[in-house]
Amino acid sequence: MYLRYAYADRSQGKVPRDTMASVPVEKWTPERRRQLTRDALVEAAAQVFAQRGFHAASLDEIAETAGFTRGAIYKNFADKEELFFAVFDHSFELTLASFADRMDSNDTTSDFDPAALSDIWESVRGRDPDNYVLELEFRLYALRNPEVRERYATHMRTMRDLIVRFIEDRMSENGITLAVPVEEVAVIMEAASEGFLAAAYLDPDLDNLFGRFLELFMPVIAGEGAPTPAATKPARARRR
Repeated sequence: MYLRYAYADRSQGKVPRDTMASVPVEKWTPERRRQLTRDALVEAAAQVFAQRGFHAASLDEIAETAGFTRGAIYKNFADKEELFFAVFDHSFELTLASFADRMDSNDTTSDFDPAALSDIWESVRGRDPDNYVLELEFRLYALRNPEVRERYATHMRTMRDLIVRFIEDRMSENGITLAVPVEEVAVIMEAASEGFLAAAYLDPDLDNLFGRFLELFMPVIAGEGAPTPAATKPARARRR
């Protein structure tokens, strides 16, 4: 037996008749239902962890936000920490996929331009303040719990490898070499962007600082074939 989807107007709590679709969709096996429940719990947990922090977040609030009872959490996760790690993995996968999409998209600039690179970077790393707060919560948890630091570090290395490939692709397209190892450049850019994101979220007037940082940083690290500082465009101010 196949089910029909009805997309509800959640703000009104009712389903308009004209939103009922009669196209057959996949059969909801027990495994599929469990996966949908698990996904809903992870999404709800991300909201609550971002708002409350790991320690203040309650499983009851997470379950209520997802539309389930507390028992649904224990059917899918051993405890709050395992649910927190599931949120961490999901958030990381979204960031990774977003960055990969920008790398492969047709609108990715071939110019080694600080303003354009800043836009690409911030479109991925600066999706929204809640996401940034959630990442900070992961980092704090890893700092407070040495036994999970390697798990966090492994995720960050994977992200850094993608950044390295992105930089190498831009260098290859523009015939540029760097005066320092590209791996070090990736680490510096990642660390710097975190600080500039925090500053911009706290004070929107500072939201163009990462682009300005790239204007100053790139001529220093660039070797043969790089544009001169005079050739770079001013960083564009961004408004969220």
